[in-house]
Amino acid sequence: MLQADNLETPSVQRHKLLLVGAEPSVQSLISTFLAAMGCTCAITASKEESGAILEREVFDAVLLAYGRADGGADEFVLRIKQIRPSLADRIMVITNGVADAEMIELIERHDLLQVSQEGLLQQLWSTLQELFTSRRSWQVPVRHMGISRTIFDSFRSPLAAGLRSLSLGPRQIAYQHQSTVIDVSIEVLQGSGLISLAGQVLDAERKDKNDGLSVLLVGGMAILARTATNQFGEFHLEFESAEDVNLEIRLGDRSWVLVPLGKID
Repeated sequence: MLQADNLETPSVQRHKLLLVGAEPSVQSLISTFLAAMGCTCAITASKEESGAILEREVFDAVLLAYGRADGGADEFVLRIKQIRPSLADRIMVITNGVADAEMIELIERHDLLQVSQEGLLQQLWSTLQELFTSRRSWQVPVRHMGISRTIFDSFRSPLAAGLRSLSLGPRQIAYQHQSTVIDVSIEVLQGSGLISLAGQVLDAERKDKNDGLSVLLVGGMAILARTATNQFGEFHLEFESAEDVNLEIRLGDRSWVLVPLGKID
């Protein structure tokens, strides 16, 4: 464990942290360490309990001990920011080793600070010092979100004479952002009423690096569906009709592109 007398602690002392979801052994390790460093730490086991305590008490930072992202993580982070806007850039998340795709999505979509389970106390203390004692302006790493533009839409292209009475078939849309082109095909699945969205990410500059890209269907800030591209940059989603939805596609480290779909029914 780090020794308190070997670290400069005055400006970090008396700060209050909320620890959410950690295993008992990790709870004990972190709370004991923070107490030794002059901080206080409240511990909650569930998101519901955490929301209630955030409404009652004021905290200087939040530490989420998920390890892997779970189904309600996005909603919970949004709730923290809604209840306590001052905590928006002071939310940390503990990860086990290399973060999986969903954890990376969570970290980058909400600009969270990452603390690895390996060297946990050292990393945690270093992050707290940056947040509370750094003389330079602290900036949380943020994701860059480019917005693609529509370059083709089959529903906006006039049909040839004699074909106007025929079924339009799947809607074909092409979007572009810099060197990246996203082709999308949208159709209603007969019988189920679900929407089928098939697409492909193409980028000549990336060539063989278009596989494994996270693709999120987002309505507002909620994730409605998610998938990832295959080796050819292709992806497929099925979902119920929705209004004002977008695709968010991760192209690289904190680099995303937004594909505005609008209303789909």
